[in-house]
Amino acid sequence: MTQKIYSIHDAKAEYFTQPFFKKTHGEAERDFTQLVNDEKSQLHKFPEDYDLYYLGEYDDNTGKMTPIDTPQHIIKAIQIRSKSMQ
Repeated sequence: MTQKIYSIHDAKAEYFTQPFFKKTHGEAERDFTQLVNDEKSQLHKFPEDYDLYYLGEYDDNTGKMTPIDTPQHIIKAIQIRSKSMQ
């Protein structure tokens, strides 16, 4: 099965977190939203610092990873938190 690869970028620390795998952008965005809205998480406390990125694909049948040339921005944490706070 092919899965998509994602990472959260921390602008203040200037790095991408350990990648994680999901079937769709929607599924990754839902998990990211959950983290942003968890009052105990760093993403909730500092939403202006975090963004979700798509990095490529991983085929768990072959073990092959296919990265994209440039990480693709999906959504900013501040956008999600703003929606949830309204």
